[in-house]
Amino acid sequence: MRTVVRVLPVLFLLPMTIAGAAGAASVVLVAEDGGFDAATVQTIRTIAATEFRARSVAVTDDPRYHSTVPLTGEVLQDLAAQGVDRLFVLRLGPLGQKVVISMEEVRPPEATSRFAATLTAETIEESDTVVPRLVRAVLDRVPPEKTASIATVTAQESQAFRKKPGEGLFILGLCAAPLGGSVGWSYEAHTWRLGALFQGARDDPPYLGLEGAWVPLEGETSPYLGAGLGVVWPVSEVDDEAKLGAKLELGVEFFRLRGVRLLVGACAVIPFAEMPGTDDFNPQLWVRLGL
Repeated sequence: MRTVVRVLPVLFLLPMTIAGAAGAASVVLVAEDGGFDAATVQTIRTIAATEFRARSVAVTDDPRYHSTVPLTGEVLQDLAAQGVDRLFVLRLGPLGQKVVISMEEVRPPEATSRFAATLTAETIEESDTVVPRLVRAVLDRVPPEKTASIATVTAQESQAFRKKPGEGLFILGLCAAPLGGSVGWSYEAHTWRLGALFQGARDDPPYLGLEGAWVPLEGETSPYLGAGLGVVWPVSEVDDEAKLGAKLELGVEFFRLRGVRLLVGACAVIPFAEMPGTDDFNPQLWVRLGL
């Protein structure tokens, strides 16, 4: 009787264990190690496997694939026999002091690539940025360049974009309606911008003050929502005294990963006090460059 009692829990748990193993029908394999040591290779593989799991791809943790395993026909046949239907192959290739990291998906037992993506890391330490981007590129079937954000631009890519986590921008603007111009300075980080601006447009009150903006997306293009507080001047000759006022702005920022920005938006200058010859709400259309 005691034997039966011991065996029953095992029999109960066995189908669950088998089901869990069957669900892990994907394998991450490092086919070329680029001459790096086993600990480094294992770390890079772990980064990839963790990212796949974060994106709901079940990855088996078979110790046989923790180290470098050349992608041979025998390996592919063995994986197919295990029921593995998705194989993600990592390759590390030294390029001088840089490291070329590539990932492709194949379906055992065939060796034909279903999709491949490659990025160049400045050093192997940058693999924690590069490998998750390659995972996203392979799963989403997009070029790896499309997975870049302000936080994940590689050193290699930044040679073209010159992107930094935060940077100062000299602002020059042209008001299209009504005709006018602006000049200022802003500091922009990942998701916000803060600066000072002077702007003026024909028949509208000039504005001088501080302004901030929320820039929610970290890719090349993002909408933004801004507001400012400062002083405005009436356009009437009867009253030339500056008054407190505000500015609201909504627009789109282009080329966020590059050294020069383009901002296109609509704003309104709003005086807080009545001024002869000046409207309470002054809408404008602007095009600005951040240099």
